[in-house]
Amino acid sequence: MRKREKLTPEERFALALDLIKREHSFAEVCSHYHVSHTTAYKIRNAFLEGGRRALAGARGREAVEPVLDDIRDETAIG
Repeated sequence: MRKREKLTPEERFALALDLIKREHSFAEVCSHYHVSHTTAYKIRNAFLEGGRRALAGARGREAVEPVLDDIRDETAIG
């Protein structure tokens, strides 16, 4: 699998939604976005955690910034 420099926020969002919808296999989604299974799991889990935080009452950046910090380094290849 080829490595890429970094997924954009829009690509991470789309990847997470594609995995959650389950219209394609996990391997197909990873191949489409050129990411490893580990990276895909981390992005999906971060997406779900952000949703949990938002539903628990966190607002705006407070809800997602800790999650984004965790995956920024994970999606940057270098």
